[in-house]
Amino acid sequence: MRLFGEARSCFAGLRFTPACRQAGRLAHNDNLTTNYCVTHVVDYLNISKIISHIAIKQFNNYNSLMLQSLDALLVTDPTNIYYLTGFMGLAPDEREAYVLVTQDKLYLFTNPLYREQAEKIIQLPNNQINTNNPIPKEYIEISRENPLAIQIKKVLDALSLTRTIKVGFEENNLTVAEMHALKKDLDGFNLVPTRNRIEELRKFKRPDEIAQIKSACKLTDNCFDFILTKLIPGVTETEIAWEIESYFKKRGAENAFPPIVAFGKNSSQPHYSSSIRYTLDAKRSLVLLDFGARVNGYCADMTRMLFMGLPKTEWKKAYQALKLAQQKALSYLAQSFQYIDILKNQRRKISGAELDQLVRKELAKFGYPPYPHSLGHAVGLAIHEAPRLSIRRDEELKPGMIFSVEPGIYVPGQFGMRIEDLVLLTENGIEVLSKSTKEMMIL
Repeated sequence: MRLFGEARSCFAGLRFTPACRQAGRLAHNDNLTTNYCVTHVVDYLNISKIISHIAIKQFNNYNSLMLQSLDALLVTDPTNIYYLTGFMGLAPDEREAYVLVTQDKLYLFTNPLYREQAEKIIQLPNNQINTNNPIPKEYIEISRENPLAIQIKKVLDALSLTRTIKVGFEENNLTVAEMHALKKDLDGFNLVPTRNRIEELRKFKRPDEIAQIKSACKLTDNCFDFILTKLIPGVTETEIAWEIESYFKKRGAENAFPPIVAFGKNSSQPHYSSSIRYTLDAKRSLVLLDFGARVNGYCADMTRMLFMGLPKTEWKKAYQALKLAQQKALSYLAQSFQYIDILKNQRRKISGAELDQLVRKELAKFGYPPYPHSLGHAVGLAIHEAPRLSIRRDEELKPGMIFSVEPGIYVPGQFGMRIEDLVLLTENGIEVLSKSTKEMMIL
């Protein structure tokens, strides 16, 4: 413990306060707001306006795309650091690494505890972003004697620019205290708040990322088949949640998020926490399973409904309505991406808000109230990424994105239902990555 404490002394004064990671599944709630660290200066550059999955493939220098008017970008979000380098520490809620992106190189800063891992990363012939376009990388060790700010200053001074150097930082991740500490230590440099520069890149999945997410979906499907054998009368919600986690870990994977296992009336709570107090009723009950595997950092997310005993008539009606509404969304997506406007020679644009509204109207025809969350969210290294499929956010859906489609019906205190698949948008339409059956299953 003494070694760990001393090794971390290079991070003195810098504390990590995860804004959304702890919220986990709460990202369904579109009413959540983010308290940004700095509001007096805003970087309004909208990278999404200048990139698409095609533009990314054609961009010869990813560093230039991330910088855009900056001389350097300090990356502090652990997920973004992993995306750029493949580095992941043992404690994601701690400041264990930093990345500084310049026009010609990517610098990875971490302490001696991760020296071997960092050196291996630097020696890799290709970077994480584009395996066909390696970006030079350098590992810089930080310690009590060589703190982060001093090492960053050395790198920036080496740029030898005659003007004031502009250094961006991730304002959604860096705390006010950390920013003030950096501003003091990096006196003479212009610190610029930025938003979502790397997150915009992460919207469009590379072939290797798609392969990892497909693997996670496959493992999730296999786990679903396994869990069917464990759903017996008397089993508790927490026992099923443990079976899911255990299944993944035995196969070298992890939970993408804590599984939601809800029996009976508990299913009316979209983000219910499983309890040991509730057992599966042998006579008549319903089961909501919302879970996913994380494979090599990449997430899957799937929700399925099951029924124990003869389902109530109202359950049958609700499930059929829900299934039809979700299928309408998937069909609409597929048809929209196959339609080409001959006069404009372009594909019809479709937004997440449009799709969300379509499903809400469909469920309203059957007399069901609006679900209290978005229709879906993108998935990748994080279980909830941009874009969000929400009537509150008019974001265009484009090829290369992977997101969930998960409408729900909730009757408070009685029952709830949700069907969720992951969908990959391609140039030719859609590919549904979740393969588990959605037919009504009676145990």
